[in-house]
This record gives sequence, structure tokens and C-alpha cells, in this order.
Amino acid sequence: MLRWRSALFTLVNTTMHISNLVVRELGLTNVTELEPFATINGVTVVELDAAEGHFRVHLVRDSQYMNVKLEEGSKLAAYYNSLFWHEISTAEKISVPSGHFINRFRVSDGDVQHSVFITKTDGKGSVREKLGMEELKQVATQIAHLHAINSRVVNEQFAINVEENYRNIKSFRKKIQKDVVEVLQLALANEVSQFFINPAAILQKVGILTHHLENIHEDEREIWNRHRVITHGRLSAETCKFDEEGNLVEITEWENIHLGNPVEDLTNLLVTSADVEIRRKKFMKIFQVYFYALVDLQPPNYQLLDLKKWFKEYEAEAVLNGIEALLLTLSENPDDKIKRAAAHRWETSLDDTVDFLTGNYVSDDEHTFFAHKEDE
Repeated sequence: MLRWRSALFTLVNTTMHISNLVVRELGLTNVTELEPFATINGVTVVELDAAEGHFRVHLVRDSQYMNVKLEEGSKLAAYYNSLFWHEISTAEKISVPSGHFINRFRVSDGDVQHSVFITKTDGKGSVREKLGMEELKQVATQIAHLHAINSRVVNEQFAINVEENYRNIKSFRKKIQKDVVEVLQLALANEVSQFFINPAAILQKVGILTHHLENIHEDEREIWNRHRVITHGRLSAETCKFDEEGNLVEITEWENIHLGNPVEDLTNLLVTSADVEIRRKKFMKIFQVYFYALVDLQPPNYQLLDLKKWFKEYEAEAVLNGIEALLLTLSENPDDKIKRAAAHRWETSLDDTVDFLTGNYVSDDEHTFFAHKEDE
């Protein structure tokens, strides 16, 4: 359904070869190789369950040439951002639950080279289709730890590298945005329309958000960029793993790491992964957990009410960024109940964001912007 994910299938034989190399190099025993998958940016990942623990192999086709196509450059940028994060978080013992860096190397397959790095996780977890209040609070606390990282830990060169890579990723995302919307249009004209409440209105509302983002004044962007922290970039239930007791054990897919506004991660999380009731009327509880955890670690130079304001300002971008992941769920997940729930979370976020931009809501300006709608 989404053509830029097709590269995964050309790497299946390569992943088997690389997995065998990893098993031999690390001396792993009783190994079970899980089916390879591609991240949203096209990096191939293979997970290995072994007696020695759970390992994750990340690989991408590398290039010896300086000039590569934008799509390939975006994949490489995503791969190296994830690599840089795992290297520095392991070396500096950063207290955010992500895989520990083990090794990196290159593998030649004829004339083709692949860059590879390996991580190991302390505890095996699984993803959940959505997150409840207690799970959201756990993630919010860990994101506070991420945002509290200061320049003594993350050096200037790291920041320069990840920012350059993230710009490449965003350039490719911008280029394919029209393609993504066209896929959404085709999907809405076919069987997936059944999962939406008002499919006929969706494309018009997407257009409103697109127009809004294209016309943000530079002064607004400057204010937005004034408070910059290390940001995960694609935080969702899909990138959070919990154990059987409900404890957060890992945050994955660090490919979109960059310096961003503090509210980006939590907005992405709420839009993609929280029930509508939580996102509309209880989001401040999540922000409070995050903010007071951050105060204990490193007092920020912004206030809790700033997060509330920034949440509404960033939601339009989070909704548009969520289209591709939603389409993947609708095309690949066999469970209609999960598809309907994912579509409902995204569609209501779209509705709320358009209402906010057009002023079609009533706010008490105290607890939540979404306390009451005019027509409810």
C-alpha cells in the first residue's frame, strides 16, 4: 500500500546472512529470529531472542557516494540518528529505557554494502495498541528524563549530526506528503472508509491543517524554537514496550531524534495512543506528571501552562504526521476493532484541531480546551 516500505522485502536474504554473522560474533545460543520489519523511515530491523537476552539488529543499505537520492538519504539519516542515540545513551548511562549499544559493522553483499548496528534490551516487552492513564504517566516521566539531558552529556557535535539528519528526514517526508494524502484519499474511497465516522469530510480538514502549517509566521516559529530539548520525534504506543506487569521497559525507534519543543513528544503520544476522553479532558494530568518530574531533574525555563498552549499549537503537525502510521494500521492489522479504534483516535484529533484553528469550540480556559463543544 505504501511503496516506500517495499525495500524491506529486497533485504530478506541479507538479513538472514547478517543475523547469522551476529549470532556467531556474539556467541548466542538457542536463537529465535523474528520476522524482519521496516521502521516508518525504511530502516530494516531484525529481532533475535537468545538465551543471552533479546537483541535487535538495525541495518540499511549504505552508499559510498556523497550524492544519493532523497529517499535513500532519509533512510541513512534515520539509521545514523538511531545509532548515535544508542551509542551516547549507552556510553553516558542515560537513564531512559532504550536498547544498549553492542556493536556496529559493515557487511558486503556483492557490490552492495549494508551498515549494521546491534542493541540489547534488559527486559523483553511488547507494544500495546493504545495506552491508558497509568501507562501514559510512565512514558511522560521517562520523557522528562530525556528532556532533562543537558549539554554536558550530549555534546555539540551530537546535536549538529542529529539535526542535519533530521532535516534530511523531514525533507523526504515533505516530498512524499502529497503521496500520503493521495493514498489516504484512495483508502477513503474503498473499504477502509467504514472505520471512520465522517470520511467525506476528512480530506477537506486535512487541507485546512496543511494550509495552516504552510502559513505559520516566522515570529511564531521563533517563539516555538526558543525552548529546545532532545526530542524522540515519533513517540507513540508503537514505540513503547511494556512487560507483563505493565512496567515500561523500552522506548524504541530513535530515528527521528532532534532538538525540538518540549511538547512535541507528549502531543504525538496523546494524538496517536490515548483514548479520546484522556486526550480531550485529562491531558493536563499527563503534562503535570511530566512537568513535575522535569522540575525535580532540571527546572525548565517555561511553565506548565506553556505546555497547554504549545499542545494545541503542535497538534496540527502531529495529526498530519500520523496519517502514514494510521494507513499502515488500516492496511496491515487484521483486527477490525483495532483499526476502528486507531481511526477514531486520529479522526477525533483531526476534528479537534480543525475546531481549534477555526474557533468552533467553547473553552473554560482553565482545565482543558475541549471541555465542551458548541454543538454538544
